[in-house]
Amino acid sequence: MKRLVLLSDWKQPLHDGGEEKISKLIGKSAPVLGYIPSQTDPERRYFQPMKRNFERIGVTSYVYMDVDQEFDPCLLSELEKCDAIFLSGGNTFHFLACLQKRDMLEWLRSYVENGGVLIGLSAGAMVMASSIEIAELVDAKYVHTSTLDNNEALNLVDFHFYPHWQGTAEETQAVHQFAQPVIACEDGGGIIIDGSYMEHFGKTTTLNYTKK
Repeated sequence: MKRLVLLSDWKQPLHDGGEEKISKLIGKSAPVLGYIPSQTDPERRYFQPMKRNFERIGVTSYVYMDVDQEFDPCLLSELEKCDAIFLSGGNTFHFLACLQKRDMLEWLRSYVENGGVLIGLSAGAMVMASSIEIAELVDAKYVHTSTLDNNEALNLVDFHFYPHWQGTAEETQAVHQFAQPVIACEDGGGIIIDGSYMEHFGKTTTLNYTKK
């Protein structure tokens, strides 16, 4: 039974009790969280601010798992025991390339299948789809840096997640190219999936456009 959280942004407390919903999904008062950054962050510049958010859902213990330059496969056994794993935001193309290179896609699918909670923020949420095709719109500035041979991702959800949505005419027109539904999410909002149950919080829009 899949237990997933897809977030657009998390710089402030989430809207509509989103943090309480995440805590309830994890189901432990002091969960251990695995943190996977989208790229190597030697000074933990992005991890340290996120800890304040994690503390609000009761997290006090972490397993920091770099899948880029500091990859240590010995940490996988510790990561497997975590109550939840967080996939950070960043360059979606680079993140997926690292996950593919380290054979982490199948590992993460297995983690979810075995009951672990997977939380993705922006890029970390986009990689939960079958591919990161949506990142060509959201992360257009990174497209030219991509080293991917293919954009196949985790395939845990049957829609594309569009974070940082502002609802402009340009954005709306752009998602017409997608055959699968797109769920667009404004910052502060997100989606919780618990088996067959799906709950949206904050402002989200489902766009069921199909290719002509």
